[in-house]
Amino acid sequence: MSVSEAADKLRVSERRIRALAEARILPARKIAGRWIIDARGIEHRAANPRGGGRPHAPENAWGLLFLASGERAPWLSRQGSLRLRRALRRRELREQLPRLSGRAKTRYFAASAAALDEVRADPDFVPSGVSAADAYGADIRAAGVVEGYLRAGRLRHLEYSFALREVHELQANLILHAVDAIWPFRRGRLAPRAVVAADLAGSLSERTRSAGEQLLATLPSP
Repeated sequence: MSVSEAADKLRVSERRIRALAEARILPARKIAGRWIIDARGIEHRAANPRGGGRPHAPENAWGLLFLASGERAPWLSRQGSLRLRRALRRRELREQLPRLSGRAKTRYFAASAAALDEVRADPDFVPSGVSAADAYGADIRAAGVVEGYLRAGRLRHLEYSFALREVHELQANLILHAVDAIWPFRRGRLAPRAVVAADLAGSLSERTRSAGEQLLATLPSP
């Protein structure tokens, strides 16, 4: 759909739609200098409006997800940890997901088998989303798709080495969440349960999103 149609659907300005497209928050592509917005992305955003408030700083976004998973967040101060636990008791994590976007920047690629193997072999690669769903009993399978977290600098190297091509989310076989601030993971582990659930719940795929929401419901009480 056009920028004006997307703006009408979401009840925001056309300038806002262009900004979301530029930031790759909305799936879109530029043709002859004009943005064309993917209608499925608009429908998903309309059905799942973003909560109010600014995005959390990365250390707090990661803190909420780790604490919601029943794991420690050692980068937080004691006061910060208590404050985030109170936030989880006041509001379910599902309601706070829109404010957790600052933890990483998600990129979608069509990648060769060699590129996928390189990502899997990277010692810092942390499987998440569809690549970790089975480990937590989430009802979703995506054969041939690799998803997880990687340091932003390493992703830039892979982009150059393998000429990775960005595509629409639903066409991607490589989904990487690039982290350029705090790195919260320990080597050799899957992403925590709440992180995996959040990544699944943020998908445009209805099946994947549903699996994420079901996994969110299994999180321990804070």
